[in-house]
Amino acid sequence: MSQPLVSVVIATYQSRRDHLSSAITSALGQTWNAIEVIVSDDSPDDALRTFVAGFRDPRLRYRHNAPPLGVARNHWVSFSEAQGEYLAVLNHDDWLAPTFVEQLAQALQRQPDAVLAFCDHWIIDVRGRRRDADTDHNSGVWGRSKLPPGMHRPFASLVAQQTIPMAMGALFRRSALPAALPAEAGPAYDLWLAYLLCRAGGGAWYERKRLSAWRTHADNLTSGGGLAWRLGSATCWQAMSGDPLFASLHHLTRHKAALGFYGCAVRAWQDGKRLACAGFAFRSLRARLTLRGLCACLLPVLPPRLSVMRQLLRRGV
Repeated sequence: MSQPLVSVVIATYQSRRDHLSSAITSALGQTWNAIEVIVSDDSPDDALRTFVAGFRDPRLRYRHNAPPLGVARNHWVSFSEAQGEYLAVLNHDDWLAPTFVEQLAQALQRQPDAVLAFCDHWIIDVRGRRRDADTDHNSGVWGRSKLPPGMHRPFASLVAQQTIPMAMGALFRRSALPAALPAEAGPAYDLWLAYLLCRAGGGAWYERKRLSAWRTHADNLTSGGGLAWRLGSATCWQAMSGDPLFASLHHLTRHKAALGFYGCAVRAWQDGKRLACAGFAFRSLRARLTLRGLCACLLPVLPPRLSVMRQLLRRGV
């Protein structure tokens, strides 16, 4: 195989084979042929090796991590081993339209000062069926439906508003990445990735077409929302809130950091980790004084199953 221009990284962990098959098939089915697809497996064993080998495509390679690296490092190690000038992340349960790579790679070639190119995307259900109403709503919520296509520079506001779908809707330059991802990134690696690429300078090219799909189901990371994901997000918002590049957005980033650490406090309290809960409550108040942060300060002295407090938390106090 000739040197690929684009590397598509699919990180896996005990993935459903039907979902992973859909992701791999979509990556290999690109109209742009100069690609490689890396399946990087964090599962306890390498049972997926034979499954991946069954595709019999020289552009596809499998790597197994022993011991497991965790979500963030799994991606970052794959980035370091990739041969392509441009990188794309594809969740193991999502898919790419056939012209995803072609359209975004051509945009990066036309715009040498762009560090990434991104698109809009569809939402699909667990069986792969398109959910049009949810898709339109999602595009509006994250600001893509009214965003002008073309170059956006600087694009700090797009990062702060979480407009860029880094996990299955973006192509970015490998040369723009720092050597290492912060250890605290965890499952929130995609937010950190958008932030770090923004700090590299350059612009972001937006293609309004929907060239990929995100699968919604109970087991994906953002639906799960565990403590590691919440902490990774909160620390990224905290980093943005102190970054001069985001000076005009500090009100928003401080607010999101405060809510992020509040979410960490709640989760730690629910898990019976009272000392950690107190620490997260303090970090929430340091980011910004909010009613939620003040309530979180009371959590360490309350039983985790206190029904009144649980009802208040569900209502978003």
